[in-house]
Amino acid sequence: MSRAYRISVKESLSRHVQVEDGVSSSLELLPILEKERMRELLAAELVQRGFTREGQLAKRDEGKGVTVEVDLETGTVTVSAEGHKNVELETQRTTVVDRDAGGMEAKEKHLRDAAKEALERDAAAHEAALQREVTARLEGKLKDLRQELDGAVNRVTGEALKQRARELGEVQEIHEEPNGSLTIKVRV
Repeated sequence: MSRAYRISVKESLSRHVQVEDGVSSSLELLPILEKERMRELLAAELVQRGFTREGQLAKRDEGKGVTVEVDLETGTVTVSAEGHKNVELETQRTTVVDRDAGGMEAKEKHLRDAAKEALERDAAAHEAALQREVTARLEGKLKDLRQELDGAVNRVTGEALKQRARELGEVQEIHEEPNGSLTIKVRV
């Protein structure tokens, strides 16, 4: 009569997962003034909106791992999001083998390999879920940020037009509408 033995293996996995996502676009600034003056107007407007200037880069932390950077030289806007997570997983596998059938070591190795594969799949699922979460945070910020940056560009354009008008002659009248339209009368 053969004897049955129970083989149990326990495996664990500990991993730090970090994911990132980002998108870039460009600000469209009209060349109303010299490039340097337009950059300075843009930098001043961004600082007024909570950005921190570091050389030719304006940055702002949006919270929850989302950061906005504007390259003042090129007008490139980069929005990036990141997330971190410590993944601690554990699994246990058990099987019954017949001692007379032999191959107990092979069965244990097979069981251990199956447990490791399951842990790797679970870790990959945690990483994919974190990636989806980070991407959702990024997408959530993009719409509001696009409106804010469009407003900043409009204000910079308006200020550049006012400065250019002063250079051309005597400004008679400046009329700004709440919708952003601007009328400037200049005597040349």
